[in-house]
Amino acid sequence: MRVRLLRLFLENPQDRFYVREITRRIGAHIHSVRREISNLQKLGLIAAREDGVKTPQTNRRYYEVRPDFLLFEELRSFILKSHTLLQSDFARALQESGDVKYLAFTGHFVGAKDMPTDMLIVGRVKREDCRRWVRLLEQELGRLINYTLMTPEEYEHRKKMTDRFIYQVLESPKIALVDKLNILP
Repeated sequence: MRVRLLRLFLENPQDRFYVREITRRIGAHIHSVRREISNLQKLGLIAAREDGVKTPQTNRRYYEVRPDFLLFEELRSFILKSHTLLQSDFARALQESGDVKYLAFTGHFVGAKDMPTDMLIVGRVKREDCRRWVRLLEQELGRLINYTLMTPEEYEHRKKMTDRFIYQVLESPKIALVDKLNILP
């Protein structure tokens, strides 16, 4: 739970979060989140801030990471590098539940937030299995993942039709973990 909390704050240093939002995003109990936030505040990594006019509806305390924290850059770098392990575990699990021909992480994973998808999966994978693995990855990352799953035939058809979505993904920065279609040059 602590790693998910750190990941949420360090991957989104410009954002502020309130406790219930944090519990939803990282899938933890509110008391555990409050305890960990208190620990991180004592360390000096997290700061609290009251926002707006205090009314029963807007009386929220927001928490944000402090970029001036002594180890901020080192912690952030470590958390961002840990994505590689999570992505590899995800790829392995997905391949065990089907025949994955292509798996690429794009969008949020490479810092391109304007992409239409964060992950492109081409292959024969049960949708329920894919959804389950994506949910687990979302829980670890503390954010929603927009993913696209298509069969190899659908991929080939859309590529031949010069589908804008396919070419936008293919021409953008990405991390391809599986490439049995020889998409990369």
